[in-house]
Amino acid sequence: MNQNELNNWMAEGFVTLPQVLIKHYTKLNIDETEFMLILQIESFRTNGNSFPSINELTERMGASFEQVTRLLESLIRKGILAILSKENKLEGEIYSLEPLYQKLIALLSNHELAEQKKVETDAEIHIYRVFESEFGRPLSPLEAEMLSGWLDQDHFAPELIREALKEAVISQKLNFRYIDRILLNWKKEKVKTVEEARQVAEDFHMNGRTGRITSRKEIEKSKDSIPLYDWLENRKG
Repeated sequence: MNQNELNNWMAEGFVTLPQVLIKHYTKLNIDETEFMLILQIESFRTNGNSFPSINELTERMGASFEQVTRLLESLIRKGILAILSKENKLEGEIYSLEPLYQKLIALLSNHELAEQKKVETDAEIHIYRVFESEFGRPLSPLEAEMLSGWLDQDHFAPELIREALKEAVISQKLNFRYIDRILLNWKKEKVKTVEEARQVAEDFHMNGRTGRITSRKEIEKSKDSIPLYDWLENRKG
């Protein structure tokens, strides 16, 4: 090959397909031969021919007329390929890969949702283990149901539930009723993040019965001896 031949090849241009399509086409129920046909259709389109004949595709594919016809029918039936009329109907028809890209978008969106759901599920499993570790035993059915309710019905984030558990441990009131009251109080205060929860908790501790301002650092250092704010009593009345 000489430089002129290489230049001529380069001058013919390139066929460009998204990397995500190359990575995921099998998940769209497209086999290798169908994918090669898609590649050839895109190649013709790049060169200004949006509706190559079956004979033209046959020559490129090295397949029979019947094989290419079946491949086209298969792609259309799967909702991968569409035949559209040009805006000026006198100009004929075109092959459109828009259905393919719509399916690809849907596939990737569902994949992202599945990944997000997996992360959420892993976080929920972890919070159950954290509770069992703090309580030093498996959760009872009633406790497991209450924890599930905080997650699925009240929609508390796992990290917020874990923070409420920490507050119960610090206050030496390790029971589900106490944790539930903490969460209800945070919901009333419109607490959404761990940082907001810590600020509310610190405010409560600062305004405890002793009247002494106690920082969260002091609370955590001396959690075995300080009679901290009673969240349950705050709910009375």
